[in-house]
Amino acid sequence: MSIWSVLDIEPTDDLSVIKRAYARKLKSTRPDQDPEGYQQLREAFEQAKAIPNVRGLHAEQDRAFTELTKPENSAPFSQQQILNQVDEMVTLLLADATAGFERLYTCLSEGPLENIHARELFSHFLAEELGKREGVTRSVLINVAAMMGWEIENFRPEGISADQLWAIYTQTENTEASQYWDSLANESEKSLQEHERFQLLSVEGKKLPFMARLIPGYVGQLRKTVEEISTYHPVLLERVNPQLLKTLSGLRLALDWSTAFFIVFWGMVIAIGIRHDEHPLRDVSIIISVLLICTWGKSELQRKFRHSQNVVAIFETLLSLLIFGVFAKIFSGLYGQLHFMYDDPGRGPALFGMLAAFVLFLIWAICPRYWRWYNLISNSLTAFVTFPWQQAKKTGVIWRIVICAVMLFLYSWLVTWAVA
Repeated sequence: MSIWSVLDIEPTDDLSVIKRAYARKLKSTRPDQDPEGYQQLREAFEQAKAIPNVRGLHAEQDRAFTELTKPENSAPFSQQQILNQVDEMVTLLLADATAGFERLYTCLSEGPLENIHARELFSHFLAEELGKREGVTRSVLINVAAMMGWEIENFRPEGISADQLWAIYTQTENTEASQYWDSLANESEKSLQEHERFQLLSVEGKKLPFMARLIPGYVGQLRKTVEEISTYHPVLLERVNPQLLKTLSGLRLALDWSTAFFIVFWGMVIAIGIRHDEHPLRDVSIIISVLLICTWGKSELQRKFRHSQNVVAIFETLLSLLIFGVFAKIFSGLYGQLHFMYDDPGRGPALFGMLAAFVLFLIWAICPRYWRWYNLISNSLTAFVTFPWQQAKKTGVIWRIVICAVMLFLYSWLVTWAVA
């Protein structure tokens, strides 16, 4: 193998090109890992410099570079001393990041680390130590990589091996996961409910009580925590109670805040709206059926047949026709009033038809663009039913109280008018 093959360059008498090639090959040919390869690289470098043109043109620069890169003469620290320095550096970084970064900057800009060989060993040992220590965070890794010149964002990182980078990333993930688990443990000390929720999450075999499903948002918060662990900290899944994971995977009915608000709000609307109704049982059954079909039934069908849009389209079409029929029955009273308001019997139906067409056009104009013609009516009713909860979620206690009171009055008035 020729010296140029070892240096991985074309034959040249330019000393700067030879030195750059030698410095580049040093990153992958470490004396502690490949002593034979390192010796071969040194010999190739010396032979390349021995070419008459190179030696004659750059003799003084060559001597300076040789002194700078010669490990046995210019590195005052042994490998063990560099290892000790790295150990102290990483310990300081994990204890006080600011002081550690200042110390690292000082070491890199002064003293023996100005030597290429010593700097290479320091970089190698630093990466190895960071990959072994617990408590390495992502911010520490990013700052150290910037100071050391590790191009960790590249597909093939420079200045650090892929195995070393993978080990450091593993430590950062473990650190972030431990911090997240500690935050859950700290939150559990704030209230009895949070404590019980953390016990369900962490104690193996602990079962979810049935009454906990009736607490608004209790199961939802557990689901959210488990989803965050699965998505961002999968290493913590081994700490999560397997009984809880099994229960949550098969649990369908659990009270959340939206359902609780829905029951209270619409319960009050129905109670106020049918107080003078002659057929309360019939009308309450119709109202509750429409509400359940438009909210819970529709969402469950979309979830179950999310891979078969034709079935969902047929259901939404039938639901729209059903709603249209119910509203035609409700608005028949308005049709009768319009019919008797004029001497000409034909003007009443015409005005009613124009009103219905205007309402449909208005719904089409303000609805989202992803709605289709077959679910226009069903989606509109669903939005109408869930609109109070959308307003109740907004910030501001005064706004919530005022808007809920206004909507309670309007919705109950509409129910009163419809059943009359």
